Amino acid sequence: MRFHPDLHFKDASGRLHWPHRSHARANVVIHHHSVTEDAEVARALVYVSVITALVLLVVLAGISFGQEAMHWLGVA
Repeated sequence: MRFHPDLHFKDASGRLHWPHRSHARANVVIHHHSVTEDAEVARALVYVSVITALVLLVVLAGISFGQEAMHWLGVA
């Protein structure tokens, strides 16, 4: 299923960031972000999450390979 990425992030950010106002806090001024700002934040969050997952995968693969190499060499 193909979709336009801006549309998807705008819809997701709109669902996640609806204004939370109670009657006790009716006088509090809430800064509303535009839909495009929320989409940019959501996109950045996805990019950071993907990069973090890839770095973690590389580190774990390195540790695993190091353990196997030590086993092959008879060190441990």
